Amino acid sequence: MEAVYPLAAHQLGLVTRSQLRKHGIGRDRVARLVRSGTLTPIEPKVFAFPGSVDTPHRDLLAKILETGADATASHSTAAWVWGISGYSRTPVHIVVSRQQRHHQHLSWKVHQFTGLPAHHRRTLDAIAVTSPALTMLHLAQIVSAKRLAIAVDRAWSMRLLSGRDLHLLDAELARQGRNGIVKLREVAEGRGAGWVPPESGLETRFMQLVHGLDHRGFRRQVTVGDGTWIARVDFLHEPSKTVVEIQSERYHTALTDREADAARKARLEGAGFTVVEVWDSELFTNPASSSIESWGRSEGSPDRSTTRNVVLLRR
Repeated sequence: MEAVYPLAAHQLGLVTRSQLRKHGIGRDRVARLVRSGTLTPIEPKVFAFPGSVDTPHRDLLAKILETGADATASHSTAAWVWGISGYSRTPVHIVVSRQQRHHQHLSWKVHQFTGLPAHHRRTLDAIAVTSPALTMLHLAQIVSAKRLAIAVDRAWSMRLLSGRDLHLLDAELARQGRNGIVKLREVAEGRGAGWVPPESGLETRFMQLVHGLDHRGFRRQVTVGDGTWIARVDFLHEPSKTVVEIQSERYHTALTDREADAARKARLEGAGFTVVEVWDSELFTNPASSSIESWGRSEGSPDRSTTRNVVLLRR
C-alpha cells in the first residue's frame, strides 16, 4: 500500500482502481479499504486518501482520471485551468484521442481529438490540460468570434501564447480541417507581428467600440517622447498627436492620483499632444455620449482642434 502513496501525492491525493491493481491491490481489498475509511470513492473508478482536500481542481482531476488514458481538460474548462478570466470549470470539457463506450455514460462532455499531439498536452497544478494555443482552437468551436478574440488577447497578455504559437498551430492542423481553425486564423491574422494585447478591461472595451465604429490608426502601449521619455500611453493617434485618458473611479479619485494625472497631462500637452480625460463609466454605461461616438460621426482623422477624439486608456 505504501507504494501507492507517492503516486497519490502527485494526483491531489487521488488514485484510480487500475493504478491500485498495478500495485497488487485487487477489487476485494479495495472494498475493504473503502469500508475502513482508508479510501473514499470520488468517482466509480477514482478514490481519495484521507487528507485529500475537496477542491474544484481535485473534482476536475477526478473526472479526468475517470475518463481514462490521455484524458485532458479542454475547451472552456482548459481556459479556466489556465486562469483566463471569463471561463469556469463547468460544464466540464475533456478531450481524448479515442472515445470509448463508457464515455457516453459520463456526466461531462468528452470530445475526441484523433492523434492529440503530445506537445499540446500540458500539466498544470496536477491537471492534464491542453496547451494555450490548442485551448484557443477548442474555444473557437464553442464561443463567438468576439469572445474568442478577447480570450486570445487575455492569454497573450498573460504570456501564455503569442502570434507565433497560433500560426504554428494553424500550420500543424489546417490540413486536418479542424472545426474552428478558420475562426481562430482570422483572429490571429488580425494581430500582426507587432501586436500588443490589451492589458485591462478598459482597453478591451475601447477596442470593441473602435472596431464597431470602423476607426483605424491607433497604436497601443506606445512610449511617447522625442529624445526624453514623457509617458507610456495605452492608445495614440499619431497623425493628430491625440490621446485621451480614461480615468477610473477606482484608481484616479485620490488626491495623489489626481496630482500625478495632472502632471502627466501637462507633460503630454507641453510636447504638443491633445489630451482629453474621459471617465471609465462612459465606456460601459453611456458610450453614445462619449468622445468615441463624437469621433464616430466625424469625417477622416480627428482634428486636433476637436479635443474629444481618441481614447488613451489607463488602468
